[in-house]
Amino acid sequence: MELNALKSAWKDVSPAAKTTEEIKEMLHENKHPVLKQIRRQFTLEITCWVVFLVFYYTALDGDRKPLHINALLVGCILFPVLHNLAGYRFSKCLINGINIRQSLQNYFSKIRVYAFVSVASRVFYASGLLVFLTYGISFNTGKYYLLAVVILAISMQIFWLGRLWMKRISKLRDATALFN
Repeated sequence: MELNALKSAWKDVSPAAKTTEEIKEMLHENKHPVLKQIRRQFTLEITCWVVFLVFYYTALDGDRKPLHINALLVGCILFPVLHNLAGYRFSKCLINGINIRQSLQNYFSKIRVYAFVSVASRVFYASGLLVFLTYGISFNTGKYYLLAVVILAISMQIFWLGRLWMKRISKLRDATALFN
């Protein structure tokens, strides 16, 4: 497609008309569709974590494990929950500058930290869960192989999460470079 044809096609596209009132409604936290989806996911995750914490003590023999192992598990679960809460607050305040370029630069610097903490929280959670689940188990060869498979699966998940964040950051870096 030639550039002129592309430009004319772009001019012919008309976005869905929104009234000023509809735009103002979207700016409210409870009405924004993306924030509503984030809240829904966050509520589901918190519910699952709370259910897990209620039942782990008896279902996973938490009552037979020392206090520091139980505290480690609770901390490993609370850290991602707090991280998700910080992510929600981060998603609410995307515009943080006097213009788009400065806002993108501020967002870029914050998202790099958020991405690092996101991957680190997954590592912390997986490590704590593995320590909790394997504490007091007498291992044999078969259990070591099973543990290796679980560690490999968790490592692959963390690897793909890291790649996903790197792609997001790369796209954001390219977008901010367009403004320089």
